[in-house]
Amino acid sequence: MSYKLSVTTSTTNISQNSIAISPDEITNLPDLTGRLLKDHVLISKMDEGGFGAVYLAKKYEKGKINVNPNFNFSTIPENELNKYCVVKAESNFTEGGCGLKMEVKILKKIGKLFNKSEQFAQIFMANRRSKYSYVFMTLLGQSLKHLLRIVPNEKFTDSTWLRVAIQTLYAVKQLHEAGFIHRDLKPANFVLGHNNDSMRCRFIHLIDFGLSRQYIFEDQNGNIRYRKPRKRVDFRGTERYCSMSMHYDKEQKRVDDVWSLLFTLTEMRSELPWSNVENEQLEEVKKTYKSTCIIKLLPNELENSIENLNLITNEKFDQRPNYEQIYKSLVDCMQNKKYSFDDKYDWEKEVNKNSPSMTKYIDMYHLFAKDHLANMKNPSSDSNQLNDLK
Repeated sequence: MSYKLSVTTSTTNISQNSIAISPDEITNLPDLTGRLLKDHVLISKMDEGGFGAVYLAKKYEKGKINVNPNFNFSTIPENELNKYCVVKAESNFTEGGCGLKMEVKILKKIGKLFNKSEQFAQIFMANRRSKYSYVFMTLLGQSLKHLLRIVPNEKFTDSTWLRVAIQTLYAVKQLHEAGFIHRDLKPANFVLGHNNDSMRCRFIHLIDFGLSRQYIFEDQNGNIRYRKPRKRVDFRGTERYCSMSMHYDKEQKRVDDVWSLLFTLTEMRSELPWSNVENEQLEEVKKTYKSTCIIKLLPNELENSIENLNLITNEKFDQRPNYEQIYKSLVDCMQNKKYSFDDKYDWEKEVNKNSPSMTKYIDMYHLFAKDHLANMKNPSSDSNQLNDLK
């Protein structure tokens, strides 16, 4: 199941399998299966956690409320997809407030900046009731975590891997340009479009913003500023994939998301040096490595890009990652190996002939190089305007 709850991780993550507070300590979300919200019926629960749930919703037809807990959403034909969507619901009594507020804020901002980006789900509607809040979103497909399980050796071939790397890097860059850092990048948080959605099935979407943090804000004079980094932060994310700085309680920057993405991508192609380490020893073992330890596990074309990324890791909070250099390295590798962006992915039996061509990704250097935040001001000491943010 690719859909998961950002709300289940909207508090501090102690490890991959634990959260900071028990669901018993809060008011739980009621089961909404069979409920009619607006003009949709919640026909099945796709996932749930202590704070909320994800439902498959279908447009209501008069006199028909067909609840089906075992419904396989991947079987929905393309001509029926417009009747379905996903509904995320979360209790209003979670510690720190409703995490869906951040998700809606991010997706709306991205939609405004990038005009329905192919790398993100769309928000159709959001609403709040007395006990819970909910949001209607695009029905997507399987996660990269799931797809890795069904390909030979649970690793992607270089042809697929390079294209996955370019799409995921572009998604992360767009999130950063919207003013947010994800802080929990991993295979489960990258999702393909629905397998029968010809317009989205070959695009990779970034999801789950429960741990995201806004790193820019608008001051009282209307100027956009960087948020002042804190001296020490609690752990956020997943130990297996988080950047090294997270293990030293440092504020996460854009470059930390890029390192987290590179660790994620490394595991899709090879093995991380700490892949087989138990959770209890994971932090201690990771601290014995440098981030650049992954260079030998990735294509040679990426060596300079990773070394340059390492050079800016300890620079100022507002230091911009070298997205365009990493992108160019990935494209150079594709061209050197004569791969095509329209080749079949490892998990595809055949390419959907109605899907748009993916060749645009070979000529996007200008988009990776463009800096929407070029005129930003330095970190501000004014934190009063950020009290409503996580």
